[in-house]
Amino acid sequence: MRDQRLEHDAAARRAISFITARAAEPITVADMADAAGYSPFHFTRLFADRVRVTPNRFLAGVRFHRAKQLLLAGDDPVIDICHEVGFSSPGTFTRRFREEVGVAPSALRQLAEDLSVSTPAPFTLYPDGVTEADLAGGLPDPATGLLGTVDGTVHLPAGLRGGPGLAALVWIGFYPAPSPTGLPVTGVLRLGEGSFRLPLLASAPWLLATAVPATAEPRDHLASPRPAVGIHPRPLGRTATVQITLAPAAPWQFPVLSALPALVPAHHHFLRRTS
Repeated sequence: MRDQRLEHDAAARRAISFITARAAEPITVADMADAAGYSPFHFTRLFADRVRVTPNRFLAGVRFHRAKQLLLAGDDPVIDICHEVGFSSPGTFTRRFREEVGVAPSALRQLAEDLSVSTPAPFTLYPDGVTEADLAGGLPDPATGLLGTVDGTVHLPAGLRGGPGLAALVWIGFYPAPSPTGLPVTGVLRLGEGSFRLPLLASAPWLLATAVPATAEPRDHLASPRPAVGIHPRPLGRTATVQITLAPAAPWQFPVLSALPALVPAHHHFLRRTS
């Protein structure tokens, strides 16, 4: 069994190398399966098992992550970026970008401008109908869809454990699926590693986290090539206490598409950047 899992890991990584290199081309699942050395049927199953998303979903993730990087690298028109990452319809590209990233292409550029002069302050995002007081008992509430409360501790890699004024911004949130697309249903932004408490809803059982240095450039806040990431290994369905450890993202992991700074409340104060 272990040998088979290693073989499947290797096949998935071969496919991901192929996808990453040729994402802008009209490649198919059959092309990916051929690169992995499996039939399309078996390839799709092993890929989803090892990577947690389907091959086409991963391809879309690579394309939209590249689109984010291009949007933040200059002022090329959206239509040009749309074609460069493999889409033929600007309308479809813009609609799907908003779904996958959480904001429109133009809004992503505006977020980068905001981040060039300020840094989001810590805050907690509660879903509609849920308040901090609802978390005290940790009990389910059918009226709001609340399943309970998750208390956790997040741990950072050594490179992100900065001194005073250098702490990392750590985003922790619950998503409907085990991939950071769109915006989380509930979440928290904290400075550095430590504890957190979040409401758990049935619609979003997957706990994901990512972190960047607070003094990072806007493009790294929004489209880092290799962020620190972490995920709870299983979906959660009831009150729990968890640990989540972040590590630099591996090349075969699904990219962080969520434009998380878009979650900062409009009235929320920003901390001045230190660099």
